[in-house]
Amino acid sequence: MPDNERTPVPALLLGYGGLIPFAGGATLQVLGPDPRWLAMLSAYGAVILSFVGALHWGYAVRDAPRGASAWWGYGWSVLPALVAWVCLLLPDTTAVLLLAAGLVGCLVVDEILAPRMALPSWLLPLRRALTAGGAASLLVAGWA
Repeated sequence: MPDNERTPVPALLLGYGGLIPFAGGATLQVLGPDPRWLAMLSAYGAVILSFVGALHWGYAVRDAPRGASAWWGYGWSVLPALVAWVCLLLPDTTAVLLLAAGLVGCLVVDEILAPRMALPSWLLPLRRALTAGGAASLLVAGWA
């Protein structure tokens, strides 16, 4: 993909729109701490962490790896969903902090794998911004 490729408008709008529940839930938790806000953030964070992992399932399907590469690609893609599921079984304060770490961890893996993958040039900058917004919201709410 060319370096000057622009982020598609739907990816921008839907991506940043996906931060609204994170920012809204964190704001509500800061303004008036309530277990409902943490539960909402925990559930939404788990969904998003699962989604981020599922991106790698799509990459694996697209790239059709074989052997150990297939195990790594598909295996990594389900790990975030498993972490998210465990988070739903934890106390909400612990869950939101672990989910924030999970989002950041997924971004770190994406940064490491990106040179070996055929990703559009706009994807990692968008992922960085969305991860920063989601993880920061979860951390703020967890510490409120």
